[in-house]
Amino acid sequence: MKPGAGAKQSSGSFFDDDECDVDMNKARKIDKAWRLPRVLLLAAALLVAGVTGANGADGSALAQKLAALRTKVEELAADVEAQKEDMRGQLRSYAAQKAELELELQREEMRLAQLRQAKARRVDKVDDDKERAEIIRPVVAESAQVINAEVREGLPFKTDERAKEIAKITKRLDEGLIKAEDAVARLWDRVEDEFRLSKENGVYRQVITLDGAQCLADVARVGMVMLFFETKDAKVGYARREGGSWRYVTVHDEDAKKNIARLFESFKKQIRAGLFVLPDALPEGGTR
Repeated sequence: MKPGAGAKQSSGSFFDDDECDVDMNKARKIDKAWRLPRVLLLAAALLVAGVTGANGADGSALAQKLAALRTKVEELAADVEAQKEDMRGQLRSYAAQKAELELELQREEMRLAQLRQAKARRVDKVDDDKERAEIIRPVVAESAQVINAEVREGLPFKTDERAKEIAKITKRLDEGLIKAEDAVARLWDRVEDEFRLSKENGVYRQVITLDGAQCLADVARVGMVMLFFETKDAKVGYARREGGSWRYVTVHDEDAKKNIARLFESFKKQIRAGLFVLPDALPEGGTR
């Protein structure tokens, strides 16, 4: 490579040829370094030839010195050639590294392009989700209100807990913690829970308001049609809907009390089928 003749890579190249130029300069300096001994050897040979003609004994000594210098020059030449070979090896290594780095750069540029495409698709999807959410959000809010009204007006079985689950869905949707589609799915889960409650019977424990005071009582739920209670002080009764609200009515008739106690005993023993004579605890206007 001649000085100034080697064209450098463009500024966008990942590998710079400056290192190669430096190494070539070193090779040229080494080449110049071993030329001097050859010149000296030639001068010595000419001197010996001249002196030999004048003095044969001194010429023999000079010939020996000349042979020694020739040996030294040959050693230097071999050393220079070895250094030049090392330089060529380094240049080949640099060229291989350059090719590898440029290939790696191409791979990274391709990966960057793929990431940009994926980002663009993601942005489009987010925009579509936002538009869909704006359409579904009012439907979710309206559906939640309808379900909540049914829970509030229905049998007073863990009403506050069931209503809170519905309110939690709409709150998380408003806060952006869940998607509109997820809110719809969760509301449907609540609806299915309500259907399931209408098909199940069992004994549970909850707080009721009896004679103006709250107390913890066992309640026997017959689907979502009737709810009977039994307190620790042996009061028994049922929930009755009167007008627009529910209230708990205490039963004083001994036969009715025994029948309610038998219902609790059967439910606790997992007996769900049979004939039970119970007070009329149906809501006004029939069952809901």
